[in-house]
Amino acid sequence: MDIENVILAKVHEDEEDHSGAILKSDKLHQDLFFMERVLMENVFQPKLAAYRQLPILKEPEPGVSEDILECEKLDEVEEEIKKEDEEEIEISTEQSTIPANLERLWSFSCDLTKGLNVSSLSWNKANPWPERIYQSAYGVTSVDFSIGSPNLLAVGYHNGTVAVYNVQSNSNHPVLDSSESPQKHLGPVWQVQWIEQDRGTTGDDKREILVSISADGRVSKWVIRKGLDCHDLIRLRRTTAGSSKKGGEKDKKGEALISRQAPGLCFSFHPKDTNIYLAGTEEGHIHKCSCSYNEQYLETYRGHKFRPSDCEYC
Repeated sequence: MDIENVILAKVHEDEEDHSGAILKSDKLHQDLFFMERVLMENVFQPKLAAYRQLPILKEPEPGVSEDILECEKLDEVEEEIKKEDEEEIEISTEQSTIPANLERLWSFSCDLTKGLNVSSLSWNKANPWPERIYQSAYGVTSVDFSIGSPNLLAVGYHNGTVAVYNVQSNSNHPVLDSSESPQKHLGPVWQVQWIEQDRGTTGDDKREILVSISADGRVSKWVIRKGLDCHDLIRLRRTTAGSSKKGGEKDKKGEALISRQAPGLCFSFHPKDTNIYLAGTEEGHIHKCSCSYNEQYLETYRGHKFRPSDCEYC
């Protein structure tokens, strides 16, 4: 009996030690992490999908055919249209007393960013990889995910460096960076963006380029060689302010006189003609530029009294 008790006690101790190792294993923590994301997506999918302009999924009820579901969807659409028409009539005939309000879709909190400024945000619509946390010695001023290769994340830093991370890899170091490039930026990189450009004459063949704008007054296009190297699409120059101009009036080409560098803050490429783009500067102007002509602005818009934080073609 003593021998049997000793053996049972030993087996019990081994089981306890084994269970403790499982609870502390990285594999279990990773599986729990995935399970948490799946549950959160099931709960908040409609709100998150609406915010990110993704299709809203609706779980079908068991035993219901697709034809019945389609009919129900059509009925729901018709009911929504009727409700919208009724609401419009009510609002037009009687002033609404409901105060304006906004619904919080999500909130962000992280101990690592506590007390720090969140300067940029970029959604990845095709991200099958878990979250990554990258520690940086410099402040991050801009981020953007690649369209063609969603695992590539471009990062612009406050010290002028541009880096590319592979979020599919477990490595915490960038696969490419501009620290060794003689053409690197000399000021904070306020925006980086992957742009799809036509490579062939038919327009069917597209390539993706990385473009950045910096406080050193340069809009740069980055290419991959033995690292990241770039050439400037344009060097932004300050323009003389015409005293007789009205707000919103366009500049003539001859009035864009070169005086000194104008710190760049934002840019936006034309959705159909990616050879044309807008660039916003710290002096409050938005300049229309061309990738084929880097000596002068095509046009200048003087509608702002303060520096624009973002510009977009619409």
